[in-house]
Amino acid sequence: MYQPLLLASIASSAVLNCWTAEAFSHYMQLQNNHQWNNIVQQSSCGVHHNDRRSCRLMQKSSSSALHAEKNNNASPGVSSSIPSGENYSTLTLLEHMHLLNTNVHKQSTISNDTTNNNKSEMIDFFTNILGFGMDPKSVDNLLSNKGVVFVNAGPSQMHLNDDEEYCQKLDELRQQHKLKTLSGGNGDKHVFEVGLRYDNLEELKTKLANCGDYCSYDIASLGDGREIIRITDVYDRVFVAREAMESKDDGDNQQDEPSISSICQQKVICNSEEQDDTPAEIVEQYALPTSQTACRGMDFIEFFVFVTKEDSGKTVEKIARFYDFFFDATTSVVNDGKSDIAIIAFGKIDDSGRAEQSMLFREVVVDDPQCHQAVHNDDLGTGHHIAIYVGNCDEDFEVAASNCVDGGLLWANPQFEDNVLDVDSAMECKQFRFKNIVDIETGETLYALEHEIRSISHPLFPGN
Repeated sequence: MYQPLLLASIASSAVLNCWTAEAFSHYMQLQNNHQWNNIVQQSSCGVHHNDRRSCRLMQKSSSSALHAEKNNNASPGVSSSIPSGENYSTLTLLEHMHLLNTNVHKQSTISNDTTNNNKSEMIDFFTNILGFGMDPKSVDNLLSNKGVVFVNAGPSQMHLNDDEEYCQKLDELRQQHKLKTLSGGNGDKHVFEVGLRYDNLEELKTKLANCGDYCSYDIASLGDGREIIRITDVYDRVFVAREAMESKDDGDNQQDEPSISSICQQKVICNSEEQDDTPAEIVEQYALPTSQTACRGMDFIEFFVFVTKEDSGKTVEKIARFYDFFFDATTSVVNDGKSDIAIIAFGKIDDSGRAEQSMLFREVVVDDPQCHQAVHNDDLGTGHHIAIYVGNCDEDFEVAASNCVDGGLLWANPQFEDNVLDVDSAMECKQFRFKNIVDIETGETLYALEHEIRSISHPLFPGN
């Protein structure tokens, strides 16, 4: 079984501080290393597996390919380009997030925009302000002014969906459940934040100063010489921009091991490549000078898990166990002095224990959690969803699919064409979905978040 680096191999509290400073540097400002001895809690994932065997939803195979051990004699289906081993999480890439927007193709209202009047307000926010590039797959929908638009940054992607009927149904569901935001309003706003990585923030700050009325922002210092910009769009979604931190690979053992982001890059419309099939007006509006985007990708997505005071500290521990149990993933649970947070690691993990990407689940104590959680049901899903690539071969994906099938997790979203409910169809489609993160001992839903789990042999994997 893969030994989680964060839980099994890190001895010093200072190293853990390096991990959390990167994963949570926009809000973690702890002063003394000794504090970590009091607040860092190791997830008990992997420790009590045998003790829980009688009440598991399923049992992981002892020959699980998801242990991610190196194998020089790769079996069929193994990618020669995607590395594995103790310095990599079994969760390879947090690749895209699907977002609902009712105005994806709405014309820009930037008062000083005299060159791109045909650009939409929301597309312009991602491409001109945040520094994403336009995916060639978006061309037909851009020309017709309807449908999903794909915008890319490094290995990452955002899906901007403007399905009016779907959005209306979700709004009706919100009103039915009388959901509240953290600030007391209606809707399911501010249930997550997205961390974005940049080489530097100067160009972004210039763009934000001329962004018009459809986003707001504030700038703060991280205390380590870097700045952070919190950007809020018209849907109250928060994007956290910061400069990349240098890797802490101190030993020779990792220097020759590539990061996943150095291998996986999404395609964008750019002037440095032939655009024979792309209409001239699309090239004129969206082509970048090169294939390199200003935003280098997603660093993290942080989800807010609303709990009662009595359940504080318990829920994210169970969430960490979920990812360890079904995916053998590298996980940890910490407390930053404000609340408990589950860390789910993706990609390469450096010598300091810092992962390339993270999915974070932060507990927020409220009186009535049901009034704050994101709206969802089996017919509509959760509206937003994430896409994850697992392992480095088809065998890894098959084990993950088998684990989730045995656990009763698989779910088909009627909004999409794929209808995968068993291992065979998962292997055929190279993907499957589930909606509920569950307590592995009771089956109780802990958090609703649609996951799209993919094999690296999926045709859309950015490492192909």
